[in-house]
Amino acid sequence: MSESGQESGFRRVLGRRDALALAFGAMIGWSWVVLSSNWIESAGTAGAIIAFLIGGAIMLVIGLTYAELASALPFAGGEHVYSHRALGAGASFICTWEIYFWLCICSYF
Repeated sequence: MSESGQESGFRRVLGRRDALALAFGAMIGWSWVVLSSNWIESAGTAGAIIAFLIGGAIMLVIGLTYAELASALPFAGGEHVYSHRALGAGASFICTWEIYFWLCICSYF
């Protein structure tokens, strides 16, 4: 408590549903809604649906892999911790910087 008698720190104002909506919006975004007309023109309706299903299956496998890694190694650091445990310090250093640059390129361009 602070000198004024009020609690200092953060208040929990977001519920689970709010946090899920924010995380979903941050990860998925809404550009797929805008670009879907171009995809349907290029690949046709069936091709776009098949592409979405294949992409969803690939993302499901990647998501399950990260879920397993996060439950097996519950430490802060994400991919750096996973690669350090699997490959050692030197390769983990390179891997972590590679992921960082890849994310920068994908995010900004």
